[in-house]
Amino acid sequence: MTPRAPDDEILAVQLSPPLLRLVQAGLQRIGAAPAHVVVAKEALRRMVGPGRPPLALLLGAPPELPGGEALRALAEDPFGETRVLLLGPEGLKEEADIMAALRRLTGRREPGEAAEVAALRLGLARGEVAMRYQPIVRLSDRAPVGVEGLVRWLRPDGREGVTPVGPDSFIPMAERGGLSVPVARAVGRMAAEEMQALRASLRLPVSINLPLGVLVRPDTVPWLGRILREEGMRPELLGIELTETTPVRDVTALHRAVLRLREAGHAVWIDDMTLDRRDVLLDLPFSGLKLDRQLVAAMPSSHRARSEVERLVGMAHARGMLVTAEGIADGTLWQAVKIRGVDHAQGFAVGRPLPAGALPAWASAWRAAGMRS
Repeated sequence: MTPRAPDDEILAVQLSPPLLRLVQAGLQRIGAAPAHVVVAKEALRRMVGPGRPPLALLLGAPPELPGGEALRALAEDPFGETRVLLLGPEGLKEEADIMAALRRLTGRREPGEAAEVAALRLGLARGEVAMRYQPIVRLSDRAPVGVEGLVRWLRPDGREGVTPVGPDSFIPMAERGGLSVPVARAVGRMAAEEMQALRASLRLPVSINLPLGVLVRPDTVPWLGRILREEGMRPELLGIELTETTPVRDVTALHRAVLRLREAGHAVWIDDMTLDRRDVLLDLPFSGLKLDRQLVAAMPSSHRARSEVERLVGMAHARGMLVTAEGIADGTLWQAVKIRGVDHAQGFAVGRPLPAGALPAWASAWRAAGMRS
């Protein structure tokens, strides 16, 4: 009989030595067992053979190796029990992103996280969060079409000042600490208040990020509605982006949730589409999808990235969805996504995340730049 794998087994295939050291050190830091380094054939056997499958498979290269097609099929299975993560040039490569992924996989917190969760809970009560808004424009005519609201935690640093903490650093911690709904409500209210305050000079839709656990809750549409009524804002001016912090296990529940939001008047977007395919989501009634910035950045040098963008654009347009490319940092990337039919662009070549009050100045500067080009 095949020995039963431990419930938290993580396998590593073809990780470079620096990436492997980073992964092992990260797992040790959060008190998890080290990853088992195996070849692709052994990983495939553990994933499809008898016994409990591993918790996760960390790939150092796309599954274009012995057994790669089967691994790809398993990676794309939304109901699979093993989470497959791509690390390296075409996947996660920043330490903060990898650590966040390892914490999500294992459900473990780093020492001291309980104190950070308590500090964030207090910070929400004290209003220690702020919003920044990144502009989004239409590629065909450069017209502004909206902004994405990005939350920041202004964490007191003990020196009579604050340290701005980005969402990648504290949102996963908030989810683990049971603060997803309070953060979501704070974000929704701030976005509505600040964008409505600009309506005399600039009237653009704003989208906010909601994790899966908040998006599928039956009470999410009602509390969004209350905020909108209080601020005098139309639902079509507040969009929702589904963040990829939790794998989708119940597609039916997500389908119902997206329908509820769409029927209430909100646009709903799939955020961060990458080479880690989530095609099952494209069959749900989303308004559109956003291409992850790492996928976009890889396009000039990666035939696979370009092909994937073309594939996603074709599938989205066939379903009546719009496509936004994140991470547009220069003219090369602008042209790369434009010629492949992407609808909207977001990134530093368009505009940095800005305070709401600076958005009218950005709009004026953007129009002036378009007239000169």
